[in-house]
Amino acid sequence: MSFDDGGFLDDDYEIQELIHRFETMLQKHQSCYFDADEFNVILEHYLQQNNIRKANIVADYATTYHPNNPIIQIIRAKQLLANSKAEEALKALDSNNINTDDADYLITLGACYSEIGENTKAIEAYKKAVGYFDQDDRDEIYNSIAYEYETLGDMEKALIYFKKTLRNNLEIESKYFEIRNCYYILDKMDEAVDFFNNRIDINPYDIAAWTALGNCYIRLNLLEKAIEQFEYILAIDPCYVKAYIDIATALNELGRYQDTIDTIQEAFNNKIETPLLYCFLGESHAKLGNKDEALKIYKKAMEIDENIPEAYAGIGFIFSEDNNPKSAVKFLKQAHNLAPYNTDYTYILVDEYCKLEEYDKSLKYLKELEDIAPYDENLYIAYMDVYFSQERIEDGLEILRKGISMVGENAALLYRIAFLLFMQNKDEEALITLESALNLDIDTYEEFLDFSPKFCYDDRILNLIDQYKKKNNNNSQNNRQ
Repeated sequence: MSFDDGGFLDDDYEIQELIHRFETMLQKHQSCYFDADEFNVILEHYLQQNNIRKANIVADYATTYHPNNPIIQIIRAKQLLANSKAEEALKALDSNNINTDDADYLITLGACYSEIGENTKAIEAYKKAVGYFDQDDRDEIYNSIAYEYETLGDMEKALIYFKKTLRNNLEIESKYFEIRNCYYILDKMDEAVDFFNNRIDINPYDIAAWTALGNCYIRLNLLEKAIEQFEYILAIDPCYVKAYIDIATALNELGRYQDTIDTIQEAFNNKIETPLLYCFLGESHAKLGNKDEALKIYKKAMEIDENIPEAYAGIGFIFSEDNNPKSAVKFLKQAHNLAPYNTDYTYILVDEYCKLEEYDKSLKYLKELEDIAPYDENLYIAYMDVYFSQERIEDGLEILRKGISMVGENAALLYRIAFLLFMQNKDEEALITLESALNLDIDTYEEFLDFSPKFCYDDRILNLIDQYKKKNNNNSQNNRQ
């Protein structure tokens, strides 16, 4: 957060001249005078560039030349804060010589409180500082207040302050992202749609607003509507790369692979060729059964960018479908290395190692997934599959119960616990568990029957399922009435 210098240096050119003079002094090892205010401006410049080394040099010079100037305490606080010493920075600000009604002091104080997790105190300091800024210059401080409310989980107030940052168009995409995220967490996506439609009414050429609106429809699972918004963007700017990517993503999600191919061909006609577009094109051809063509396209993507994970994953998926786990693993490992937080790649990699009966490697990657997404029910299902492949029934039960403890009562996990209990001939406990699963989700019982052919001939199981089917039908009729 930069400070309000009260017009001390209003022109960017003057600031650049000041920075140039300081840089020249350092390069030529000369002695040059700067007053305390000038040092503060120079310090802010380097902090905004995240150049901590130069910021430290500035702060040290300032302290040497102006040890008794009250501004130096603020400069020292900024230096300490930049070096992750927020507690010491707060102590530096606790001085009788500092003007506590100064905007620079208040903003630095707020940043210190934010760093140590005292979000309410940070908000209080930032709000006091707001009054020292002109209305047109408050975006950055409103943004800081919004982030503090977001950290506190108060999304209603965060939303209010993120909206206050829209006076100018700087970093508008990131601001729209935060606003959309607040609406999503508040479960008010319909209001988000209204908000971004209003922004578009104000400025029909606001590509960021069209993008945000399209992403709102994606959140609402209205992919066709989302595509419409992205197509409006292309009407404004036929060379807007992200719109082509967003359209291709939605079309592939809808299974409209030929439409994806046509859209990407349109992009190519407009001289837009990115490795990611080639990956979507490869995926579409693969889904349509043109695997040889897909492989060529993925290799083209890798020629443009040898580190694009989607291309390696796409090739890995093709080899997986062709039941060639050895080759699949080779490419999926590279995709995983390039994008370790993409869980889709990792789950397929786990499956491929299972096909190779390299279970230790499957479990290794599942442990990575557990560190990333411990509340994902699919993690515990995948664990169970690996253990079951090794006939480690007790380990399978243990991991599924751990899953229940992490994600709560879950039908998919309970169905699998019931299955493993039947495998251990613990029929009574299995039936009780099965009943709990049916009570949570009767609609997925067929998946349970697929676990073992003998379940389809077990009257106890079939009668229990039939009982809950009737109960579910009765509840549905009552709801309609």
